[in-house]
Amino acid sequence: MDTTLLPDDGALLAALEREGPMNLARALAVMERHDLAGLVLGDPINVFHALGHWPQIGRTRAGQPPGTFALIARERLEIPGLVTSRFLHHYSWADGRSRSDVAVWLYTHMGDEGDETALEVPFSPVLPERHSAALSGTERHRAAVSTTLSGAMTARSDAGGAIVAAMKGLGLWQGRVGFDHTVIAEVAERHDHPGAMVQADNILREIRLVKSPLEHALMARAARSNVDALNAVGHAIRAGATHVELQALYRMECAARGNTALFLNVDRVSSDLSRLQVEDGQTLMLDGVSQFLGYHGDFARTVFVGEPTREARRAAEAAAFGWQAVREQLRPGLRYSEIAAIGEAAIRAAGYEAAIGFGPHSVGLAHTDEPGEVHGGFWRKPDIVLEPGMILSVDCPTLDTGIGGSAHCEDLVRITETGCEPIHPLHDPVIIV
Repeated sequence: MDTTLLPDDGALLAALEREGPMNLARALAVMERHDLAGLVLGDPINVFHALGHWPQIGRTRAGQPPGTFALIARERLEIPGLVTSRFLHHYSWADGRSRSDVAVWLYTHMGDEGDETALEVPFSPVLPERHSAALSGTERHRAAVSTTLSGAMTARSDAGGAIVAAMKGLGLWQGRVGFDHTVIAEVAERHDHPGAMVQADNILREIRLVKSPLEHALMARAARSNVDALNAVGHAIRAGATHVELQALYRMECAARGNTALFLNVDRVSSDLSRLQVEDGQTLMLDGVSQFLGYHGDFARTVFVGEPTREARRAAEAAAFGWQAVREQLRPGLRYSEIAAIGEAAIRAAGYEAAIGFGPHSVGLAHTDEPGEVHGGFWRKPDIVLEPGMILSVDCPTLDTGIGGSAHCEDLVRITETGCEPIHPLHDPVIIV
C-alpha cells in the first residue's frame, strides 16, 4: 500500500503519544520570569504544544470558544492536566494515546453554571453498546481508555466547573495564571478566582522560541519534505504555466510527502486567484510553506526559465551570497537587527548593487513564531537575541523591480551553542529549467 509516511515518522508519532513537544525546561524558565504559577490553555495549537494532542473539533470552529484545555503547573511539570468532554475524551483523546501521567477532568455539557462542585452522573459507556457483534479494535481501545477514569472523582457537569476543578487540583487557584482564551478568564472571574489571570499569548511564543529535541525532529521532518516538494515544482516550471497551476502542483507534491501545503509565493505573488503566466526568459522566486503535524517548513529558491537577464542573474547571486554570509555569522547573542546589517554589508563589499531584504524570523508551530511587541494594540517584531535551540529563517528576497523577475534564497537552520546548522539538506540556490 502506498503511504506518505517517511521511515522515521513512526518514531515521531510514538513520541507524541508519550509526551507533548513543549520544551518544559524552557517553559519553567519563562513561567518563573513572568511569575506565573502555571498556564491554562484552550487554543488548539497550545493544547497540542503542551500535550501532543490536536483537538480537531477546535480546528473547525473558528471564532467559537474551545472545548478542550491543557493545564501546566510550574510546580508539577511532570503532571499536565487535560479538561475535555466525556465524548471527546472517548472519541478523540483515547484514539491517539493512553497516558497515565496526565490528570484528566471531564465534563458533559459545554457552558458554565457556576457550580464547580457538581459531580458527574455515575460512570456509564459514552456510546450505546449493542453487543450484537464483537467490538472492533478501535472500540476496544476507546473503551479501555475510558474505563480507566470510571472511578475518578474528576467529572463535572459543565466545562466551567471542570476547568475550576482542574485548576484547584493542580494548585493553580491561588496564584498568577496565564491563559490564551477569554473564556478561561471569564470562568475564573465567575468563580471568584483569588489570583491574577494574565493574557499569555506572547508568553507562549516566548516558550516556543527555544525548542525541545522532539520539536527539532518534527521541524527537520517538515522541512525536508517541504524542500523536496518545492524543488519538484521548480523543476516542473515551463513558460506558459500559471501561478494557480503551480500552487496546485505544490499542494500535491507536499501531500505526496506527508505535508500539508499552506502557501506558495510565485514571483512575489501569493494570491490563490492569480492566473498570470510564467514567461520564457523570466527569473522567478518560489517561496513555499507547508506543515507536518503543525510544524512548518519554509524554503525559497530562484528559478531561471530560459536565459535570465544580467540584472536578474546578479540579483539571484546576491541573494544566495548574502544568505551564505549571514549563515556563517549566525550564533547565540546575535540580534535580529545585526543579521540584516551583516547581509547588507556582505553584498555591498562583494560589489552587488541589488536590493536584498534580510528578514529573520523564528519558525515552528507558526510561520513567524516569536513573541512580539504590542504598539497601540498592534503587534510588531522586537529585536530578538538568538538563543541555542531556536529554529531560524532569514528571508533573502530581491526587492528591485524591472530587472527581469524576482529572486529569493531561504533555508531553515538551528542555532547551536557556537553557530548554526541547517535542519534540511542544502541545495543549489538556482533551479534552471
